[in-house]
Amino acid sequence: MEVTSLGYVLIQMRDPSEWLDLGREVLGFDGSTDAEGRVRLRMDEAPFRYLILKGDEDRFLRAGWEQGEAEYNATLEDLRRHDALLSEGDAAESELRSVQAFVVARDPSGNEFELFYGRSKSSQAFVSPVAGARFVTGSLGLGHVVLPAHEHAATTDFYQQILGFGMSDALTLPPPAEGAPEMRINFLHAGNTRHHSLALFDGPAPSGVVHLMTEMHSLDNVGQCLDRVQAKGLPVVATLGRHENDRMVSFYFLAPGGIPIEVGYDGLLLNKETFVPTTSTRGDVWGHVYDFPG
Repeated sequence: MEVTSLGYVLIQMRDPSEWLDLGREVLGFDGSTDAEGRVRLRMDEAPFRYLILKGDEDRFLRAGWEQGEAEYNATLEDLRRHDALLSEGDAAESELRSVQAFVVARDPSGNEFELFYGRSKSSQAFVSPVAGARFVTGSLGLGHVVLPAHEHAATTDFYQQILGFGMSDALTLPPPAEGAPEMRINFLHAGNTRHHSLALFDGPAPSGVVHLMTEMHSLDNVGQCLDRVQAKGLPVVATLGRHENDRMVSFYFLAPGGIPIEVGYDGLLLNKETFVPTTSTRGDVWGHVYDFPG
């Protein structure tokens, strides 16, 4: 019952316009606000990839995972059997997401997510407000999401067995402080060639998400985005570097709501016929000096 890609993410903000400004001026997304104050951010032909809802606290809400209709219907039965299904979206909520149908479910670590099928494309071509900005999306989805998973083994099994993710890499890092446990991150691929669309970290995330990744089309795109981040005075929480497992060259910054964003280039694409999952004990080939909040 394989998930094909990460279709969208939902974020809640007391002031969604903060993300409209960030999307358009820093990341190079196209953005709009509706009569309810909701912000939609586009980075390709999809109607949106980020939906920012108005609420009484700033936090990450959910990832939205895409499936085909037959796989979706079969997965619903598995979610029900595992008591993971929370609700089914109504017609108005489905229209908001430009999908035929969706449900809300919860993984063993308490992370809510949405599962959907039948998403329509936007009738308008995507044009970035930042000259030259382009993104690696399409069938690969919007990028990747890293979630906190205190029930690490059970949550990894859930995404593999129920949603059809495959293991890409199991990373174990030394303790961040004396007396602390090792850090573990499992990287999982969906039904496309991106190295991972989901990763699970066995620690907390104050905003509800460890980070979200946007992949750009060139190293110059990444460097120019870094210039815009610094010009806006946004905190850089990881310097430019290259990851060991997916080979991504990237940096991280803190977006409104305390949500870390990775902006990268040159992520590894898998040959699913020959790929063998890896284990790693080093996060980075070079760079990525981290200074994450909390």
